[in-house]
Amino acid sequence: MSDIGRLICGEPLADGLAKSALNQLALSIDAFATRAINILKEEASGEATALGPFFARVVLENSCAALVGRLDTFRILYLSEFQGQPEYEPGKRARSAFSWFGDVMPADEKNADLWNIDHDLSKIGRALFSKHIDRVCWQPAVENMLDYVSASGSDPFLREILSLSSESYIRTTKGQGQQLYSTLSKGVHWEFFNSALVFDEATVKNAIRDTCLLVGHLGLTSHFIPTAYASLQPQLALEAYLSFRRTLS
Repeated sequence: MSDIGRLICGEPLADGLAKSALNQLALSIDAFATRAINILKEEASGEATALGPFFARVVLENSCAALVGRLDTFRILYLSEFQGQPEYEPGKRARSAFSWFGDVMPADEKNADLWNIDHDLSKIGRALFSKHIDRVCWQPAVENMLDYVSASGSDPFLREILSLSSESYIRTTKGQGQQLYSTLSKGVHWEFFNSALVFDEATVKNAIRDTCLLVGHLGLTSHFIPTAYASLQPQLALEAYLSFRRTLS
C-alpha cells in the first residue's frame, strides 16, 4: 500500500468485511493516483490528457468512499455485504448504493439549528461533509491536527496545513470537492459540444493536482478523529502525508 492508500484508508488490523473493503479501495486509490501523478509530472500526450480526468475522479470518489467507511463503519459493512449477495446485479442501480450526493455531499441542510429536539433521527445528516459530521468529527480533528503539526518542525509543506481553519475547513473543502467533481465529470463524460471548451493539458493537470491536495488534507485530518476506524498514529499519518505531498512537487 502506498502513502496515499495508507493516508486515506489507514491500516485495518482485524480481518473482516471492513478490512477487505478498505484494502480494495486502497488498491484502486494507489493505482489511479499513480496514473494521475504520472500525467502531472510529465508532458502529457493527447491520450493521457483525455484519461486524466477519469483517473482523478476515481481518486476523488474512492478516497471519499473510504473516508465515509472509516467514519461510519456500518455503511462500508453494509455495502460490502450487499455487493456480495448472489442477487446483486452490477448493471442495475440499487437505491442503497454508494452515491456522491448523499454519502459525500449532504442533502438539503437549510436548518442551521443542529441540535433541535424536534429533529428526527433520519433527518440528521451523516454524509461525509454534513454539518453534523463537521461539528462532531472534522472540526475537533482539524484543531488537534493543527496542534500536532505546529509542533512537528518547519517543513515548508506544513505551512499549507497550518493555514487551514477548523471552522471553515469542511465548508471550504465541500465547495472545492463539488467543483472538482463537476469539472472532472465533464472530462469523464466528454460533455462538450464546442471544441474550444475541451480540456487542455494545463486544465487537466490543475484538476489532478487540486484533487490530490484535497484528498491528502482530508486523509491526514481523518487520523485525528478518535472514533475513525483503522487510523494511523499521528506521526505515521504526517509522514505519509509529507511523502505523498512531495510526489506532487
